[in-house]
Amino acid sequence: MENSKKISLGLLTLTSCFALSSHAAIVINEIDYDQPDEDTAEFIELFNSGSSIISLDNYSIDLINGRDESTYENINLNGFSINAYSYFVVCSNTSLVANCNYSFTSSNSWFQNGAPDAVALYDGTDLLDSLSYEGLFSPYTEGDALTIKDNSTGILSISRITDGVDTNNNLLDFELGCITPGSANIAGSGNCSVVTVSAVPIPAAVWLFGSGMLGLLGFARRK
Repeated sequence: MENSKKISLGLLTLTSCFALSSHAAIVINEIDYDQPDEDTAEFIELFNSGSSIISLDNYSIDLINGRDESTYENINLNGFSINAYSYFVVCSNTSLVANCNYSFTSSNSWFQNGAPDAVALYDGTDLLDSLSYEGLFSPYTEGDALTIKDNSTGILSISRITDGVDTNNNLLDFELGCITPGSANIAGSGNCSVVTVSAVPIPAAVWLFGSGMLGLLGFARRK
């Protein structure tokens, strides 16, 4: 009986977490800051893992210089929104970046190449998500610093793997992946042109919920 109560309480807690996770949860999902020769196809992809459309009024993306901790680019997202389980891509050249939702500048090389630098997503003054690349950069490194960097091949980016899932650890959450602005991320390091992937990812909240359920079932069996 005591074990049944513990399992029931765990399921209730997990269900509550799932309900909260299914609401507004926008994350930085993929970045590409380095291409061969001049950087002309840079982009940042956001992902809405929530179950409803989210207005981006009051949201912004800051690009931060690791040398002096200054914001060298501020991207205001007022007037836009992201559908449930969907992506939002910012870029400069819509002819070179697929599925770009917002061409916010006409300049090339607007995204610094790091060592280290950072990307930060804000709702007003609240820091919602951040990613530092090519080194540790407090307070923008979540968890551990990345050990990878964008390598200017033209086919790879820094991608959140599993797509849309945020554990608040940059090292665990991001890998080199095939460039996929506006569609589901996929790990890769070779010929990305032959890889196919579903355009609709498993929502992050569902993934976390399923993982928790498996853990609870394992606990019940051991008892």
